[in-house]
Amino acid sequence: MAEIVGAFAASHTPLFLLRHDAPAEDVREEVFSAYRRMAGEIVARGAEAMVLLGNDHLHAFSMDRYPALAIGAGPRFGPVETEPFLPSDVYGGAEGLASHLARGLLANGFDPLVCRELALDHSFVSPLALMGDTGLPIVPVLQNTVAPPLPPAARAYDLGVSLRRLLESYEDLERVAVVATGAPSHWIGTPEQGEIDEAWDREVIDMLCRADAKGLSTWTQAKIDEGGNGGNEIRAWISAAAMSGDTEANLWVYRIEPLWFLGVTIIEWPIGQPL
Repeated sequence: MAEIVGAFAASHTPLFLLRHDAPAEDVREEVFSAYRRMAGEIVARGAEAMVLLGNDHLHAFSMDRYPALAIGAGPRFGPVETEPFLPSDVYGGAEGLASHLARGLLANGFDPLVCRELALDHSFVSPLALMGDTGLPIVPVLQNTVAPPLPPAARAYDLGVSLRRLLESYEDLERVAVVATGAPSHWIGTPEQGEIDEAWDREVIDMLCRADAKGLSTWTQAKIDEGGNGGNEIRAWISAAAMSGDTEANLWVYRIEPLWFLGVTIIEWPIGQPL
């Protein structure tokens, strides 16, 4: 039985790497140190693998061919060549765990695309770069947040519940960490690009912190759209909350940074303790 020993939601943006020295030094230190702290907690709690919840920004998939759900089940993952600013690190894959999750999801009414080869974009690589080398193999789980029709928010919650149960039935690992990337409000490639809706962000954060991801999962697409096209990425956060049993969470960071086009957020569900 694999126990979830740490679960986190953390923003991603390519601007962490493209504009890493643009914000004020105190802002960079506050944000970047939180990612390092997250990695430290994961290692301290003895995690043997990380399940990463995120999405793809039209690199692995396209508007013509975009699965509702995909799982990376290969031996290794690297960055996409079309994002040359990404570090060239290659991350090992937890193949056995990925296959277990894929088979279990198929048995539970989900239809994931199983990717033996998958190039990860900044959704995964920018947080991993800031976290530093944990040495842990990963299982990327990607939800469609880009190409309509999008899965409803309730589907993201149900996915998290199913993933948690499947982890509990996996016997080859004992301790697994969960990191959901993306969100909160932001607009990409629209006239609103650069805008940040703090009220929308705070509503999402408040609901997660007071253990109401179930309520968040009832949001309509119209309500989600108030947070911009990038706000669709809250699906990963909803899944992580469900994987954590929808318990209360702690807000580590919420920092509005116009140069990064979002309010950078890190949330922890304190469900694991250091060894």
